[in-house]
Parts: sequence; C-alpha cells; structure tokens
Amino acid sequence: MASESLRRPYVYELDPLRVVTAFCVVAVHVLGFTLGLNQDDIGVWIQNAFVTIFHFTRYVFMFVTAFALVYVYIGKQFSTQSFWIKRGVAILLPYSIWSLIYTIWNASSFSPLTLLQSTIFNILTGSASFQLYYILLTIQFYILFPLFLLCLQRVAHHPWYVLGISFLLEMAVLYFDFYVLRLGPLRLTPAGKFIIQYQDRFVLIYQFYFVLGGLTALYLPQIRAFLMRSGKGIIASTIVGLAILLLNYTLQVLVYHQPATAVLQPSIGFFSLIVIVFAFWLVHRWAIATDEQGRPRGYHFWHTLSDASFGLYLIHALTLDITLRWMVPFLPVVGRVLLTYLVTAGSGILLSIYFMKTPILSRLVGRVHSAERKTPAPVQSIARVRPATSEARPAEVSSLRGR
Repeated sequence: MASESLRRPYVYELDPLRVVTAFCVVAVHVLGFTLGLNQDDIGVWIQNAFVTIFHFTRYVFMFVTAFALVYVYIGKQFSTQSFWIKRGVAILLPYSIWSLIYTIWNASSFSPLTLLQSTIFNILTGSASFQLYYILLTIQFYILFPLFLLCLQRVAHHPWYVLGISFLLEMAVLYFDFYVLRLGPLRLTPAGKFIIQYQDRFVLIYQFYFVLGGLTALYLPQIRAFLMRSGKGIIASTIVGLAILLLNYTLQVLVYHQPATAVLQPSIGFFSLIVIVFAFWLVHRWAIATDEQGRPRGYHFWHTLSDASFGLYLIHALTLDITLRWMVPFLPVVGRVLLTYLVTAGSGILLSIYFMKTPILSRLVGRVHSAERKTPAPVQSIARVRPATSEARPAEVSSLRGR
C-alpha cells in the first residue's frame, strides 16, 4: 500500500486553497477585533460587510478536510491505529499544547488547580481561544470518518441525489438555527443559550460541506472537466452571489436589525458553496499551467505556505492579541486595520515556518521535523495530474493537518 500511495498524483489545488483560506481566517478575526477603531457608523458597516463575506472560511475548511481524507483513504484498507497515530501528532498534540498556552495566556488566576481545570475544560470544549473550535470539529470528523467513508462509498453512484438532499438538509438546519433558535424565544431559555454557545463546534451542523468534499474527491476528474468548461458561468455566479449576499446583509442591518455577521445562517451557507466552486476553479487553472518539470509555477512557494497554514491558524490569535495590546496604539489612524492584519498574519506565518523547520518545535504546528525521524523519509515523486482523465486514481494528499 505504501508504494501504491507514492505513485498517486499529488493534488496541487489544495495548497493555495489552504493558504488563502487560512489568511482569510486571520482577516475575519482582525476585522472583528478592530471594529472599535472605527469612529463612524459607515466604517463599522463596511468592516462588518467584509467580515460577512469572509465567513466562507470555515465552510471551505470543512470541504478541504473531507476532500483530503477521502482522497487518501478511499479504496484502501483502513487502519484505525495508523490513522490515529498520524492524527495524534498532527492534530491532538498541537491542539492540546496550544489549548494550554492560550489558557495560561488568558488566565486571571495562576492557581495550579484552576489552570488544570480550565485547561481540561478548554480542551474538551475548544474554548481556550476563539479559533480552536475548528480543531474540535476536526477531531469529531476523524472519529466519524470510518463510518462517513463507508456511507459515502454506498451512495457514491448517486452523487446528485446525495448532494441535493444534503444541501436541503443543510439549509433547513441553518434556517432553524438562525431564524428560530437565534432570533426566536428559544434563545432566552437555558437550553437555547447552551446550544447557541457551543453549536459552532458540532460537526453535523456542517454535514453538507463534508459530503461535498468527499464526493469531489471521488469524482475529481469529472469535477475538473466541468470546471474547465464552465469558467464564465462560475465567474458570473460568484458575482451574482456576492451581490445577493451584500444585499441581504444590508437589509439585515438597516431594515430587519438582525445579527447580520452571524456565521450560521442560510445566506452564508449558500454563498460559501459558491465560493468553494469559484476557488476550486481558480486554483485548478493555476494547477494546470505547469512548468518544464510538470509542476505549477510557484509550487514551492505555495507548498511551503500550505505546510505552515495550520501553524498560522493556531498562532494568529496570539499574534493578534499582542498586536492589539502593544502595537495598535502607536499605529497611524489611516490604514491601522490593514497594518494590524499585516503584522498579525506576517508574524504568524513566519513563526509557523520557523517552528516547522525546527526540531521539537515542529510539533507545535503538527509537523515532525526530518531530524526527529528514525529513518529517512522516502523520496516522493509527484506526478503531474491531468485535469480530465477519467482513469485517474485517488491521490495521496494531506488533510488540513495530516500530512
């Protein structure tokens, strides 16, 4: 099986998709935490509009995670032990360490017992920092993945029916969550408050995007062929989708006085699907424009950033907090939000790359440094993936974290 996986072609599209999504996550959080820097309502309105647009990021992460895992494991014998050893290094260890770091960083009391209790609670709930909920979601998906893979194989011959039913169910859940739970009387009940507090880290809330990612992995040659012949329609759909999202946002703010920046609502879910299609089309166009070595131009740049993207996701809450505390007061008013973003994202990605290339510290970003391996890693040749060949086999790719 190992030799078979080495012969599989690499999916180049996932590298820039991970990188751009991770940097957009940083943008969401920078925009959200710098709202107070705006001195007028128009500025707040515009900044929140960008927050709403960038909310596609979590849905893209779900799509990429399912895509990568299904692409790796479909048609192979599934070893639970091997699966969890890889995920332990790539996810559980850095998640636990960063939960401890953020618990200490945000602690108001340094009592050992209090810190221990807070750390355990934060690991179990993903509450150590505002971005760590996604890691808890990923762990849940890993637990369900063997069953997910089995079910996907059973229904793979009816992709459009599966996607249609899954999408309608997704929209119904998001509608109930936003209009009934969040805006209705249930929000005032103890059960409603509990659900609202923790619902974003419940894996089944995002089931459609996992299903979409899995089916895309199964039908990748057909998907690539569809993208290549539908470019104009995809661009037009994206423009229309963005216009509709902004119109809905404006109505929510000015007319209905609703929490327009809420992530879990039908408008964001639908727009995220449009963004996924557009983004995959865009990165596929990049992937097929290869150099003389058969790799996309700039491959090494995107691949390095892709390796470091998980570290950026983990670290940026810390670099953002440091920037807001000790740098923002000294930044010029003009361009202050942009400078905050550049410092937060830039320092986060540089730290991630440094950790990634340093023995032991590489574990902080879910990597195993080559110096720590007992045996040298095999040289892995990466074959060019042709976009529309139906005989293409599933490729060995990394999950959002599990390279």
